[in-house]
Amino acid sequence: MSKQTFPVFVDQPGCTIHNFAITGATVSAVSSTTAGLDGRGQFLCTIFKAANVVTITWVPAFGDAPYVTLQPATAAAVAVVTTRTATTLVYTTTTSNTGAALNDVDMVVTVCSYNTLSYVS
Repeated sequence: MSKQTFPVFVDQPGCTIHNFAITGATVSAVSSTTAGLDGRGQFLCTIFKAANVVTITWVPAFGDAPYVTLQPATAAAVAVVTTRTATTLVYTTTTSNTGAALNDVDMVVTVCSYNTLSYVS
Protein backbone atom coordinates (compact mmCIF):
# COMPACT_ATOMS: atom_id res chain seq x y z
CA MET A 1 0.00 0.00 0.00
CA SER A 2 1.30 3.42 -0.89
CA LYS A 3 2.09 5.92 1.83
CA GLN A 4 0.80 8.70 -0.47
CA THR A 5 -2.25 10.39 0.98
CA PHE A 6 -4.58 13.08 -0.17
CA PRO A 7 -4.07 16.38 1.62
CA VAL A 8 -5.73 16.36 5.01
CA PHE A 9 -6.31 19.88 6.24
CA VAL A 10 -5.26 19.80 9.87
CA ASP A 11 -3.30 22.17 12.07
CA GLN A 12 -0.30 19.83 12.51
CA PRO A 13 2.03 18.39 9.85
CA GLY A 14 2.26 14.70 8.95
CA CYS A 15 -1.30 13.73 9.88
CA THR A 16 -3.00 10.67 8.41
CA ILE A 17 -6.46 9.31 9.15
CA HIS A 18 -7.30 5.61 8.86
CA ASN A 19 -10.64 3.83 9.22
CA PHE A 20 -11.27 0.09 9.36
CA ALA A 21 -13.60 -2.52 10.84
CA ILE A 22 -13.02 -5.56 13.04
CA THR A 23 -15.21 -8.68 13.01
CA GLY A 24 -14.64 -9.89 16.57
CA ALA A 25 -15.64 -13.52 16.07
CA THR A 26 -12.97 -14.09 13.41
CA VAL A 27 -10.02 -12.50 15.25
CA SER A 28 -7.43 -15.17 16.05
CA ALA A 29 -6.94 -16.30 19.65
CA VAL A 30 -3.85 -18.30 18.62
CA SER A 31 -1.50 -15.78 17.00
CA SER A 32 -1.34 -12.23 15.70
CA THR A 33 -2.75 -12.22 12.14
CA THR A 34 -4.98 -10.11 9.91
CA ALA A 35 -7.99 -12.40 10.49
CA GLY A 36 -10.99 -10.32 11.53
CA LEU A 37 -9.73 -7.11 9.90
CA ASP A 38 -11.41 -5.66 6.84
CA GLY A 39 -9.32 -4.89 3.74
CA ARG A 40 -8.18 -1.48 5.00
CA GLY A 41 -7.22 -2.82 8.40
CA GLN A 42 -5.20 -5.66 6.89
CA PHE A 43 -2.76 -3.10 5.44
CA LEU A 44 -2.45 -1.21 8.72
CA CYS A 45 -2.08 -3.78 11.49
CA THR A 46 -2.26 -7.31 12.86
CA ILE A 47 -4.64 -8.36 15.64
CA PHE A 48 -4.86 -10.96 18.39
CA LYS A 49 -7.37 -11.61 21.19
CA ALA A 50 -7.29 -13.31 24.56
CA ALA A 51 -10.96 -13.50 25.61
CA ASN A 52 -12.06 -9.85 25.87
CA VAL A 53 -8.56 -8.34 25.63
CA VAL A 54 -7.61 -7.38 22.07
CA THR A 55 -4.09 -6.41 20.98
CA ILE A 56 -3.45 -4.52 17.75
CA THR A 57 0.10 -4.16 16.43
CA TRP A 58 0.61 -1.33 13.94
CA VAL A 59 2.53 -2.30 10.79
CA PRO A 60 4.63 -0.25 10.38
CA ALA A 61 4.79 1.62 13.68
CA PHE A 62 3.65 5.24 13.79
CA GLY A 63 5.95 8.18 14.57
CA ASP A 64 3.92 8.90 17.71
CA ALA A 65 1.16 7.10 19.62
CA PRO A 66 -1.95 7.50 17.42
CA TYR A 67 -5.28 8.83 18.63
CA VAL A 68 -7.77 5.95 18.32
CA THR A 69 -11.55 5.98 18.52
CA LEU A 70 -13.24 2.60 19.01
CA GLN A 71 -16.94 2.31 18.22
CA PRO A 72 -18.43 -1.06 19.21
CA ALA A 73 -20.83 -2.35 16.57
CA THR A 74 -22.15 -4.90 19.06
CA ALA A 75 -25.14 -3.83 21.15
CA ALA A 76 -24.46 -2.97 24.82
CA ALA A 77 -20.67 -3.17 24.40
CA VAL A 78 -18.02 -0.83 25.78
CA ALA A 79 -14.38 -0.70 24.63
CA VAL A 80 -11.69 0.73 26.92
CA VAL A 81 -8.14 1.40 25.72
CA THR A 82 -5.59 0.09 28.23
CA THR A 83 -2.37 0.60 26.21
CA ARG A 84 -1.70 3.10 23.41
CA THR A 85 1.79 3.40 21.93
CA ALA A 86 3.34 4.04 18.51
CA THR A 87 3.51 0.25 18.01
CA THR A 88 0.58 -1.23 19.94
CA LEU A 89 -3.01 -0.66 20.97
CA VAL A 90 -4.64 -2.87 23.62
CA TYR A 91 -8.30 -2.60 24.54
CA THR A 92 -10.82 -4.57 26.59
CA THR A 93 -14.50 -5.07 25.87
CA THR A 94 -17.23 -5.33 28.47
CA THR A 95 -21.00 -5.07 28.71
CA SER A 96 -22.29 -1.58 29.32
CA ASN A 97 -24.81 -2.56 31.99
CA THR A 98 -22.82 -4.98 34.21
CA GLY A 99 -19.17 -4.48 33.22
CA ALA A 100 -18.80 -8.22 32.62
CA ALA A 101 -16.26 -9.36 30.02
CA LEU A 102 -17.70 -9.45 26.51
CA ASN A 103 -15.91 -11.44 23.82
CA ASP A 104 -16.03 -11.24 19.99
CA VAL A 105 -17.15 -7.62 19.78
CA ASP A 106 -17.38 -6.14 16.28
CA MET A 107 -15.68 -2.76 16.13
CA VAL A 108 -15.34 0.26 13.87
CA VAL A 109 -11.95 1.95 14.35
CA THR A 110 -10.75 5.44 13.46
CA VAL A 111 -7.04 6.19 13.79
CA CYS A 112 -5.53 9.67 13.58
CA SER A 113 -1.75 9.42 13.45
CA TYR A 114 1.30 11.58 12.96
CA ASN A 115 4.61 10.61 11.39
CA THR A 116 6.59 12.68 13.88
CA LEU A 117 6.83 13.58 17.56
CA SER A 118 7.20 17.24 16.59
CA TYR A 119 4.39 19.74 16.55
CA VAL A 120 3.94 23.39 15.75
CA SER A 121 2.49 25.96 18.06
